[in-house]
Amino acid sequence: MTRTSILRSALVVAVGFSAGCSVAPRLAKPAVGAGAPPATVAPIGAVRRQPTDLMLVRRGELSAVVDDLAPPLERSRSLTASLGGYIAAESRDEGSVSVSMRVPEPKLDVALDSLSQLGTVTSRHVSSQDVTEEAIDVEARIQSLTAERDQLRQLLGKAVAINDVFTIERELARVQGDIDSLQHRLDHLHNTSALAQLDAQFKKRQELGPVSKFFAAIGHGIGRLFVR
Repeated sequence: MTRTSILRSALVVAVGFSAGCSVAPRLAKPAVGAGAPPATVAPIGAVRRQPTDLMLVRRGELSAVVDDLAPPLERSRSLTASLGGYIAAESRDEGSVSVSMRVPEPKLDVALDSLSQLGTVTSRHVSSQDVTEEAIDVEARIQSLTAERDQLRQLLGKAVAINDVFTIERELARVQGDIDSLQHRLDHLHNTSALAQLDAQFKKRQELGPVSKFFAAIGHGIGRLFVR
């Protein structure tokens, strides 16, 4: 067995021993009252935190036709500021305006309703993704790795041989890297669930010229001939 395997085995034993010590007093506690049914011992394992609030990643999409491109841009900026959000990106050309904003998740529908009043809505869509379970799993993994890191730090403080020190430090770096990566993912889940994304596109209404109006009128007249 290699020295690394021995260190890892020692870590597992240390974690198991500490867990056993914390559980033993509860198992040895006698039942209160005569004839009380024996206590049911839950299996020892990872403790899962029960979700208190749903974490939803919501996204809204809106497309509308407007007479003027200036009001949508002004409304988007003032709206996000009043709702406590921010503009993530915006672009404008001769015929359209696109805005991507972040607003508090409970205010997404309010923002959609407000922007919908600016013109003729051609499409409106809202999607949501429940990331509650993923967040709980990530938190549990962070807690488990944090306990492993703390045990490694204790072993490092007791290590004497240079090889042991190098081995433990390498394991510490790996575990800390995993913790940092998971923490980054957890922060991302919290941020995206707290602020919904709203992508809105406004196209300028095309005014028909004389020729286009003439053919449109002809088409409308022909269409009425087939209406009973």
